[in-house]
Amino acid sequence: MKTREITLSALMIALLAICSQLSIPIGPIPITLQTFAVLLIGMLMPTKNALIVTSAYLAIGLIGFPVFANGSGGLQSLLSPAFGFAIGFIPAASIMASILHKYEKPSLFQYLIASFFATLVLYVIGLLYMTFILNVILNTDLSAMQIFSIGMLPFIPGDIAKAFFSAIIALKLRAPLQKSIKLSF
Repeated sequence: MKTREITLSALMIALLAICSQLSIPIGPIPITLQTFAVLLIGMLMPTKNALIVTSAYLAIGLIGFPVFANGSGGLQSLLSPAFGFAIGFIPAASIMASILHKYEKPSLFQYLIASFFATLVLYVIGLLYMTFILNVILNTDLSAMQIFSIGMLPFIPGDIAKAFFSAIIALKLRAPLQKSIKLSF
């Protein structure tokens, strides 16, 4: 990795950490701008870099730095029903980056399609993890529909908005980043 790539990666980790702190607590999963940051990471970085950035963010949080939602961090985060969504950041950003890698200049539509797949990955991993924590670890015996209504339904409108706004920003930033940093997508 070149110095400029490392700098951009550090900035993306910082963006993700900051977006994690901007939250509205509702139920077991707060509404944050984390998804917005993860989508931008997947849109603006090559696959390898997106993987490194999201993995580093998770590692930083798990070793105890308060970078997760609501200023949390540490190994106890593994027991949060919402932690599966953080785990999903890694494949979501990587999949998005690999989808967009196929296009030299992705269109708004291509960004939105990639966002859809990335968000789908986040939901699948997040909901499976939430089901495990709530039903196995905490023994709550919630149905799949209850988990779905807690962990997905309230977030769909916001996730659509985050996908749209991150795509608009990426349309403006991707070409200048490629040119100035010479990222190979």
